[in-house]
Amino acid sequence: MQDQVSENLEAFRQELPNLLPRHRGKHVLIHAGSIVGLYSSSLAAVTEGYTKFGEGRFSVELIDDKPEDLGFFSHVGSALRA
Repeated sequence: MQDQVSENLEAFRQELPNLLPRHRGKHVLIHAGSIVGLYSSSLAAVTEGYTKFGEGRFSVELIDDKPEDLGFFSHVGSALRA
């Protein structure tokens, strides 16, 4: 699972400069190193990711030039097992 998280984060970092001008403030859903959707809230992105890909198989990032701690959603893969 950690490999997929790293792959998703790298894909996000590469696309961030392209996403910032038009999508700042939205959340991106990433699966298998590919961006699969843009959402107005982290909850919407997490819900869609869980529905489409299952627990721990996706990442959600905020499109911004500073990191965001999503709390529970930052750790959704492990938190859903609790």
